[in-house]
Amino acid sequence: MARSHSAEEVRAFCARLEKTHTPAVSDTLDELGFMGQVMEAGFVPILPNVVVAGPAYTIEEARTKESRKLSDYDPAFVAEALSPLFDNMRGGQILVVTTNGFSGAGAFGELMATTAKFSRGVKAAVVDGPIRDISRILEIGFPVWARGNIPADSVGRVDLVGVGRPVSCGGVRVEPDDIVVADRDGVVVIPVRQVDLAEVVQKAEEVVAAERRSRQEIRSGLSLLEVYKKYGKL
Repeated sequence: MARSHSAEEVRAFCARLEKTHTPAVSDTLDELGFMGQVMEAGFVPILPNVVVAGPAYTIEEARTKESRKLSDYDPAFVAEALSPLFDNMRGGQILVVTTNGFSGAGAFGELMATTAKFSRGVKAAVVDGPIRDISRILEIGFPVWARGNIPADSVGRVDLVGVGRPVSCGGVRVEPDDIVVADRDGVVVIPVRQVDLAEVVQKAEEVVAAERRSRQEIRSGLSLLEVYKKYGKL
């Protein structure tokens, strides 16, 4: 049963999740009856050894209806249009960006990563589309999971159509503040309005401990069948 938690509690739970891994979180959600919480294959981390967990900050993009050059835009208009995007970000969040299937431009790049990290304290981004400026994003050490890469700018190709509302990313419905967990295996979404985050964290930790125990038993000479008979799971 879902239970509300304070921001401080959520931060602590996310820190504990970052000591687990996405398969353990996925297995836990499966056991609780939530089998559709893993994003589709193809999300590749640019920093492969990072594990992140944090509340989702959702961003929806789509192919532009009116293609124009950057010089055609009024800078004041651009700044005003982007202010709702950045002003509401909070430290520790993970950006979840959907492109509505458009892959013809970078849905995320250096300037968004730099602003999100240094101005707002955002942890990472998960992008259901291609990104660009990867070398510069790597320079600042900002973790991003993306569907690919492309040098084309979003300006004149992509419109920002929504911020802070439910989106579909990687085949999973993501609501604002759902907990996103990502590592080199992929991305899992914990639906915090439907499950108790404390229970998910505790069970994921138990899965990790059980896996470690089984691994040691197998290394000591037991067979998979013997381990299964002994513990009732692998």
